Amino acid sequence: MKKEKLLISKDLLKRRNFLKNEIKLILFKSIVKNFQINDVIRIEMLRKISTLWKKCNITKQNNICLYTGRIGGVFKKWNASRHYIKQMGKWNLLTNTKIKSK
Repeated sequence: MKKEKLLISKDLLKRRNFLKNEIKLILFKSIVKNFQINDVIRIEMLRKISTLWKKCNITKQNNICLYTGRIGGVFKKWNASRHYIKQMGKWNLLTNTKIKSK
């Protein structure tokens, strides 16, 4: 139980860092593509992009179920594992969905 909560909190921290730094990344990329700005500034922005890209790349984040902490079998639509989605189907919490077996 402790391990699952640790994985969930770790995943939430990664997601927060990504959202916080995404705007910076877009801004730095636009500066790099602008040829009217001094080359020294553009090179500095390229350096900052390379450091930001390693820290907050969305593809580097693991898909972790936000409810159970499972790593495998996570559906992106709900950010939940297949086991939790089946339980939600049993409890009739999912609208317009049917589960095959109860």
